[in-house]
Amino acid sequence: MNNAVDLGRDTHAAILQAAADLFAERGFDAVSVREIVAAAGLTKPALYYHFGNKEGLARAIVEGLAGRADAIRRAAFAECADARAAITRTTAEMLDLAQSERAGLAFSFSLLFGRSGMASLLGLVNEYHARVWAEWHAYLLGTGLSEPQAGRVVRLLWALLMQELLRVAHCPQWKGDREQTAREIASLVLDGALAPQKEHP
Repeated sequence: MNNAVDLGRDTHAAILQAAADLFAERGFDAVSVREIVAAAGLTKPALYYHFGNKEGLARAIVEGLAGRADAIRRAAFAECADARAAITRTTAEMLDLAQSERAGLAFSFSLLFGRSGMASLLGLVNEYHARVWAEWHAYLLGTGLSEPQAGRVVRLLWALLMQELLRVAHCPQWKGDREQTAREIASLVLDGALAPQKEHP
């Protein structure tokens, strides 16, 4: 029984990885089911059994990555003493995730950049971004930041984190220091967002 379960998990993972690699390289629309199963060393029925169709497979890649990112962020919220610690930990662990899931991340970014005709997948990514923003905003308000401060922190964090994740996703040779990068982003975000704001005439 355990062997059957393990085999099912292995099949599921093999299809996900093959699809992520192909989608990241060529885009969702240019890749066929036949190519995915050939790359995974499996058959079409295996893909249909686990994911239903190619869209279900693509959705599983995006949702799986989002779920792991959610777990990282929410653990930081629950366990870190303050906003600086939460930002630093989240950034460092997101960089680790980006390295381990480079193809899935590159595919997710490709949806934002218009490399797929699937509006439902783009909608999924946009919904995820909106949820992350809302959760960060609520967390930061809970640490004592004002509404404007929390908004500025989220905007700066998102811009800097996305820049670093893009770098990892598209540069396999990336060898950055994740701890140093995380600390630098936390400092840039908090020092910039919490500095006194000049009033414009």
